[in-house]
Amino acid sequence: MITIYNPDVKLYKKSAIEAIEDGWISNHGKFIELSTNKLNDLVKSKYSILMANGTCTTHCLFLSLKFKHPDIKKIYVPNNCYVAAWNTALMEYNIENLKVMKMDINSWNICTDEEYIKSLDKNCAVLIVHNLGNIINVPRLKKMRPDLIFVEDNCEGLFGKYENMYSGMSEDSLCSSCSFYGNKIITTGEGGAFFTQHEDIYNYIKRVYSQGMSSVRYLHDVHAYNYRMTNVEAAFLYDQLNDVDNILKNKRNIFNNYIKLFKGLIQAGKIKLFVKDHNTDNADWIFAIRLVGNSKSIDETTTFFRDAGVDIRPFFYPINKHGHLASIENNDSVSEILNQEIIMIPSSPSITIEEQQKVVDVVSKFLFFNENIKIIRIDDSNIDILSQFITKIDDKHFRYFDKRTSDCIVNHLVTFLFYDINQDEYFGYTHIDYDNESKKNWFGIYLDKLYRGKKLGNLLLNYTIHSCNLDIIHLSVDVDNENAINLYIKNGFSIEQTKNNIHYCTKYIYKA
Repeated sequence: MITIYNPDVKLYKKSAIEAIEDGWISNHGKFIELSTNKLNDLVKSKYSILMANGTCTTHCLFLSLKFKHPDIKKIYVPNNCYVAAWNTALMEYNIENLKVMKMDINSWNICTDEEYIKSLDKNCAVLIVHNLGNIINVPRLKKMRPDLIFVEDNCEGLFGKYENMYSGMSEDSLCSSCSFYGNKIITTGEGGAFFTQHEDIYNYIKRVYSQGMSSVRYLHDVHAYNYRMTNVEAAFLYDQLNDVDNILKNKRNIFNNYIKLFKGLIQAGKIKLFVKDHNTDNADWIFAIRLVGNSKSIDETTTFFRDAGVDIRPFFYPINKHGHLASIENNDSVSEILNQEIIMIPSSPSITIEEQQKVVDVVSKFLFFNENIKIIRIDDSNIDILSQFITKIDDKHFRYFDKRTSDCIVNHLVTFLFYDINQDEYFGYTHIDYDNESKKNWFGIYLDKLYRGKKLGNLLLNYTIHSCNLDIIHLSVDVDNENAINLYIKNGFSIEQTKNNIHYCTKYIYKA
C-alpha cells in the first residue's frame, strides 16, 4: 500500500532527544523560544504562539474575533473544508451566527468573484480556509471589502504566499492559524501555531491560551485554556525549521513530478488541478486531482484505489453532511461536485518517482477502465475465450502465438484480455510469461489496430506489470516497431542488446 502520507522526521530528532535527556519535556524549555523566534523570522510574522494542535490555534481565531470585534454577529465560513473550522467557530458562536459560503468549481476554495464578495453582508467576518494549500488572496479581498474582518485558517496553507508575502501574515488579516500535524509539511506530531500582526491580539491570546494566570501566581482572572506546546514538540519543529529550504524543495519536486506524470490525462480533460488565485503561490502540502465527471460513490472510489494498493482521501464533504451540522442550509451544487470528484493522493516527503508512477497508473486505470473497458484474467476456467481471440490476431510484430496455443498460459504469471463493453468485443491482450530456459519473466502485449493511438497501450502495460510482484521484467520488440519501442522506453524499459533486428529490453521495477 502506498500510504496517503508518512511523516519523515528521521533527520530531525536530535534536538528532541536533547530535550528528553535534559528533562525539559513539558511546555518549559529552550526550544519553545528558539522555534518561535525561528518561525517568526522565516514567515516574517510580528507575533506567533506555539500551541498544542491546529484545532487549538483555529479556536484562537474566534477568541480573537470576539475580543477585538464583539459586535460582529455573522461569520461566513467555507462549505467544503475540514470540520475543525466549523467546530471551533461553534465554541464561540451559535450556529445561527454562521453563514455557509459557496464554493468555486475551479479553485476548490470559496468563491472569490468580486460580485459575490461584494454581495456579503456588511460588517461581518469571513473565515478564510486555504484548502489543500491553494492560497486565497486575502489582501485582494480586503481591498474589495475593507469593512469585512478576515481571519485565516492556514492549517493547509503554511508556506504558501499571496502578494509576495506568506499566507496568514498580512495585516489585512486579524490573525491566522497553522497546523504541525503528522501529515503536514512541517510536523511535530500534533502542534500548531497562532500568528498575528496586531499587538493587542497577541497579548490577549498569550494570556488565554495558557491558563490565564494573573499577576498573583495561581490566581486566575480570565476564562482561559491550556493550549501549550511541549518543549519536545518544539524541538522537532526547530530542527525542521533549520532545514526548511530542503524540505520545501523536496515537496516542490514531488508536486512537479505529479504535474508531469499527469500531463496526458490533464490534456485529455480526464483530470483537473486546482486553479490558483491571482498573485499567489500554493503550498505544496498534499497533491489532489479532480476526476472530471466521476460518477462513482466515495466508497466505490476509495475501495478501487485501496484494492490497487493506493491510499487516497476524499475531498471535504459539504458541511451539512456532518450529523451535528445537518441543519445548515446548503443550496450549492458545486459543493457536491467537488466532494464527488476530488481525491487527495499519496504525497509523503519520502515518496519515490516509481511510487508516483504507480499512483498515476492506478488513476489511469480508474478513469479509462471504469468507463467502458472490462479486464478479464484468463485461467483454465475461461481459456476458450483466449483461444477464440488468438484466431483474430493479425500482426507481423506479434508472433507469440504463431507456434503456441492457448495452453501456454500454464507458464504465465498472469494473462489478461481486455473487453470493450460498448463495442462488445475483445481488443487487447497482455501476459507475463516465465521462460524456463532463460529464467526470465517476459512481458507481451497485443492491441487491435482500431484501438491504437488512444493511449491504451500504456494503460494495459502498466496494469499488467503492477499486477505482479517482480524485480525485473523483460521484453523483445522488432527494431522497426517504432510505436511500441517508444511506449516501452517511456515506461522505463532500456534496450540491453539488439540481435537479428530485435531489441531485447529490460525494466527494473521498484518494490514498495
